Amino acid sequence: MATLSKLKLVTAQRRAADETPEQRMRSRMIEHLTEQREMALAMVEGRVFKATRTVREKDATGNMVMVQKDKRLRPIWWATLEGRFMLELRYANAVLTLGKDSNAIEVGGRDKLVGVIETVIEAVNAGELDAAMNAALASRKKPSKTA
Repeated sequence: MATLSKLKLVTAQRRAADETPEQRMRSRMIEHLTEQREMALAMVEGRVFKATRTVREKDATGNMVMVQKDKRLRPIWWATLEGRFMLELRYANAVLTLGKDSNAIEVGGRDKLVGVIETVIEAVNAGELDAAMNAALASRKKPSKTA
């Protein structure tokens, strides 16, 4: 223990930089919107976008190795029959209510999609969607306590 006595030992819990629940909620939403922005930018530029994640898998010899796998991403936008694009925001597997009874943002043309997503990211950073995200969280069904 002579070596350890040279170090400062403390009792601590690992937390994500002591974020508040609102900050954690915003950072999750911004992370999702950033991936969507990259996907929209790739669509506008006419290239293929692939998001990857790192997973642990067994190789042929039975050892655990880290492998890059493709993520399955769904776009949060769609085109109407008239050719306009709509953008729908979701949090906690629920569609966010934006304003009075509005659940989507009309983007217009394909070229405006990236700019609208960047505007939404700014709104999330400013905390303008906190109430809608909290309402989506509250609407989730609570697990029943049956034994």
